[in-house]
Amino acid sequence: MSIKSAHSGNSAAAWPTPPRTRGLPVVGALPAFLRRPFDFFLSARERYGDIYTLDLGFLRWVILNHPRQAEYVLRDNSQNYRKGGGIWDMIRTILGNGLVVSEGDFWLRQRRMIQPHFHRKQLAGLTDAMVAATAVGLEAWDQAAATHRPIDLLLDLSAITMRVIARALFGQGLAQADLERVSEVMAFAMDYLMTGAMTYSLPRWLPLPGARRYHAGLREFDALVARIIAHERNAATPSDSLLAMLVRMVDEESGEAMTDAQLVDEVKTFFLAGYETTSLALTWAVSLLTQHPEVLDKLRAEVDTVLGGRTPSFADLPALNYTRMVIQETLRLRTATWWVPRTAVADDVIDGYAIPAGTMVVTLTYGIHHHPDLWAQPERFDPERFASGQAAQHKSAWMPFGMGQRQCIGRDFSIMEAQIILAMIVQRYMMTAVPGPAALPKLSTTLKPDRPVLVQLERRAGS
Repeated sequence: MSIKSAHSGNSAAAWPTPPRTRGLPVVGALPAFLRRPFDFFLSARERYGDIYTLDLGFLRWVILNHPRQAEYVLRDNSQNYRKGGGIWDMIRTILGNGLVVSEGDFWLRQRRMIQPHFHRKQLAGLTDAMVAATAVGLEAWDQAAATHRPIDLLLDLSAITMRVIARALFGQGLAQADLERVSEVMAFAMDYLMTGAMTYSLPRWLPLPGARRYHAGLREFDALVARIIAHERNAATPSDSLLAMLVRMVDEESGEAMTDAQLVDEVKTFFLAGYETTSLALTWAVSLLTQHPEVLDKLRAEVDTVLGGRTPSFADLPALNYTRMVIQETLRLRTATWWVPRTAVADDVIDGYAIPAGTMVVTLTYGIHHHPDLWAQPERFDPERFASGQAAQHKSAWMPFGMGQRQCIGRDFSIMEAQIILAMIVQRYMMTAVPGPAALPKLSTTLKPDRPVLVQLERRAGS
């Protein structure tokens, strides 16, 4: 089915609205949705089709489940779908006007300045920092293995990825106490985002639980980053960090550098994107590996063959091909960025359905990644599906980093980081899941497990 645009002469009023999920008076499908939200998304697609209206009573979103629709909204007609509404207003409270949320000429300027420094070859110099930070983080895992204490994967992997991104961003400029405090602040902020988005339109004077802690924590983080920026600006010799690069880069067209306020926003953006989504990807990857020992065995064989007991380097990454495939399949099955919300600026038509101006349109990455018309046995964990280079039935069916010109600038950094950390974990430990129900995705800003993912470690002989 082709997509028609109201901007090319089609009046949205002449088209039907997308089918609406059935539910109860006033609250719509909210009770059923809250019980198992991601199962609800998939069953709603089966029932209503690739485009439908999610009616939750207090809000209605148009949900898109096919990559042709994603391409239209995020690439082909992206000028009509902007980052507006409560969810984006809430995200701006944490990211300011950083790359993820900025738009128009300002976004283009920032992207033009930063993009060259995030090409894969430019990131090669950060590999050693990633390895060193991961090795320090795994020392705590050695203690857990020695005492037979299970680890909480998300908690412990967040600590590792936090250390990695802090080292890459700030060099040696962030003290351990500051790192621990930033970890606490950012973990709470990410958990609070969804609640904040849902309640954003309510009066500011209402005593909403968590609101005061959220805003106080962000002010604390901003002050910390501003202090490190000031130190970097005044340093006689630049550090080997991403922050040093950001401080000194200049827009070739205007000759302007970033202000301190702009630097703070971009640092927060890179910090959250670099640690939170990667720690989630690794948590789901290890969880899935413990449930699929045949995949874990193959992964371990590759790591042992390629590395031969030494730590990984940038030159090893192409040979760690199956490691990358495990990451890719994890990002398909349990993508952290499970949704991409936009607000329609003007009336439009998608797949024969009217999209009135002001409608919140959600590209459901989770739905695309689990679509049975696009993926064979979509609920099966199978890294081999990425071996041929043609994993799905549509070129845009795998989109954990978005698409179009707004595709995540840190894509290569994130995959490199995940490859290195996963290889070092598999090289060092035998892993078994603690008996109990498998974790399922829960409704949050990013795709988090609904319970602690506990794993028992055993140090491998000779590692």
